[in-house]
Amino acid sequence: MDIWFVRHAIAADRAPHSAADCDRPLTEHGRDVFEDLAEILAEHVKMPERIFSSPLVRAVQTAELLAEAAGLKKKDLAVSDVLAPAVNLERLLDFLREQKVERIALVGHEPDMSRCSSALIGGGQFAFGKGNVACIRFDGVPGPGAGELRWFIGPKLL
Repeated sequence: MDIWFVRHAIAADRAPHSAADCDRPLTEHGRDVFEDLAEILAEHVKMPERIFSSPLVRAVQTAELLAEAAGLKKKDLAVSDVLAPAVNLERLLDFLREQKVERIALVGHEPDMSRCSSALIGGGQFAFGKGNVACIRFDGVPGPGAGELRWFIGPKLL
């Protein structure tokens, strides 16, 4: 199983005195840059068969761009509370073990993407910039230290 960890693309700044962090959309620039990255990925790697997103608007919008580039149908894109900020790794692993596809993408937030990715490859530290994508491969059941980092890319590498 290949699991893509995707940090949402560039989002609008939080408005002063606003508590609606969950409603921040992608900026036009963020959409354009991530759309370009997703299209390049679609040309060079096998795309995910299913995409799950955090319920926050900026993550959902990023997931939609990835789904479009992958040519997925609406039924192959879903929102999951398991990816809401402050991801619980054991809960995430239980969720992943239920999936019946070879390639899956998870769209979420920092520091969750780097923390979970690091645990699944057995340590090390890398930070996810906005719009970064990492592919971790599992030959068996996903678990801590059982994954292999296959590639890591972001808009700045374009």
